[in-house]
Amino acid sequence: MFTRVDTLTKYYQCLLGHFAMATIVIFDQTAHLEASIIGGIPVAEEARIGFTVCLVLTMLGIIIEFVSIVLEMPSVVRSLFATSSHTIATCLFLLFIYDAHPVSHFWILLVLLSAPSFFLALLSLFRIVGHRGKQG
Repeated sequence: MFTRVDTLTKYYQCLLGHFAMATIVIFDQTAHLEASIIGGIPVAEEARIGFTVCLVLTMLGIIIEFVSIVLEMPSVVRSLFATSSHTIATCLFLLFIYDAHPVSHFWILLVLLSAPSFFLALLSLFRIVGHRGKQG
């Protein structure tokens, strides 16, 4: 029904979209953080740092997923899971930015939707490195 190449292209497109959203927000985070605070209170430095760390971890996870799919073509199931996960994450990411959600919602998004596919990619990388180490 689905081939590895079909699902891989969609997986790649979803990763690219998610990465683009995180990149755009990381360079325009001040406006978002100020909009998410009620009452015109100045943005705390901890909120800026937390938001930046969350976005950087999201981008790092996506880069690791890119490397993993370059080294080994993922299975159809993994591609479909990651595609749906990153699509939902990107849509919620956009909604959270538009509605000026607090920083904690971005952490929840990272843990629930980005981390599972990141860990699958990380396991794949460890398996590839371990397999190549045994051959060499």
